[in-house]
Amino acid sequence: MRKRRSVLSWALVAFLSVVTPFTLKAAEKMDAAKVKKMLKTMGISQVEVLGVQPAPVKGLYMVYVKLGDNRRAAFVLSKDGRYLITGKLIDIKEGGKDLTMEVGVNKGYFPLPSGRSLKDSKVRINTTGSPVFGPSRAPEVVVYFDPLCPFCLKELRDLKPMAEEGKIRLVLKYFIVHGDKARNLAYKALCLYQQGQKRAFWDFIFSRGATGGDFRGKCDEGKVELILTRDGEEAQKLQLRGTPASIIRGKVYTGYLGRVVLTKILSAGGS
Repeated sequence: MRKRRSVLSWALVAFLSVVTPFTLKAAEKMDAAKVKKMLKTMGISQVEVLGVQPAPVKGLYMVYVKLGDNRRAAFVLSKDGRYLITGKLIDIKEGGKDLTMEVGVNKGYFPLPSGRSLKDSKVRINTTGSPVFGPSRAPEVVVYFDPLCPFCLKELRDLKPMAEEGKIRLVLKYFIVHGDKARNLAYKALCLYQQGQKRAFWDFIFSRGATGGDFRGKCDEGKVELILTRDGEEAQKLQLRGTPASIIRGKVYTGYLGRVVLTKILSAGGS
């Protein structure tokens, strides 16, 4: 039984689509008490049901829970209680919007990261020569990333459209943690940006160097090396613990945030 409970608890946070049969009369309303009862029939008892929200898909509910180790998770439950689907509810027509996360953040089921204040830090964030996207009047989001970091690329895929929509001023800086190969990719990407090949810059970044522009053009190698060294030294002084790391309104956030969380942080004034 202990082994079964462990496996099922893990399943709640796995990003796989599975179905589990339940029984619930169609006329009954889905609520936290009924969800908890259903989970018990699966051998899952060490969870707190934080909330149950109707999904924007007919016949589905989004359920939010807190696990025994204080992790938060979400899953989708059918209206009749027969099927439980783990993973995310994604709106493809809305550019891959994560509806599960959006509702979870807006309802407070997923708390926002607090961030670490840089108020007392003596580090000056120098963005001279750094790739910048979006209008100067928009809220600035500085992201330290490594070209070989998968969560960095995921973050940038979320933030690039926000910059193009004028919602943020995205500044990219490098914190190389994956060695010479990552530094070489960063070097070439900066050369592309320096030459004004912004589209090629993004293609190169997202393909991890598989596609991109022409590097034979003029590139100030010394300037590129200075930018990479400067960014790395800043990251060390800021005591960044990994990538991606974002600086938003005087606070540093470590790890993947995503569009939903970032939007909420900005609307909350960075608190």
